[in-house]
Amino acid sequence: MANYFDTTHIDGKKLTPEEIGNAIRHKKFGIDVREAMAQGLEYCMRQAQKVDVLETEVKNLDERVTKLEALPSEVADIKQDIVDINIEITKLKTAVFGDGATAVSLDDGKSDTENRKAKEISIDYGNDKS
Repeated sequence: MANYFDTTHIDGKKLTPEEIGNAIRHKKFGIDVREAMAQGLEYCMRQAQKVDVLETEVKNLDERVTKLEALPSEVADIKQDIVDINIEITKLKTAVFGDGATAVSLDDGKSDTENRKAKEISIDYGNDKS
């Protein structure tokens, strides 16, 4: 049988969850039992609100992780683009400064490749034959 002989009053004191359970089980006066029950419900509501906040934060983190998971493939694509650009730069440097003309692909779908090649030029100062 439960012991209902605790005659002390709560008097506005904030109870811990354990104290709330003991108060509900052992307080003699209804006013103290009701106060303990009210504090217990308030405690439950605060905890539920914390859970809601945490749930929202976890959802936001999950969305961020999903976005970050896509980055490695995007980085790989960007690295390949950099390699391709560097190859084209090397071709252009060879065509402009190198040993003769080198074909540079313009990839425009035209079949006339002769018009798409850099032409070799020679500048002979002082020996112009005009």
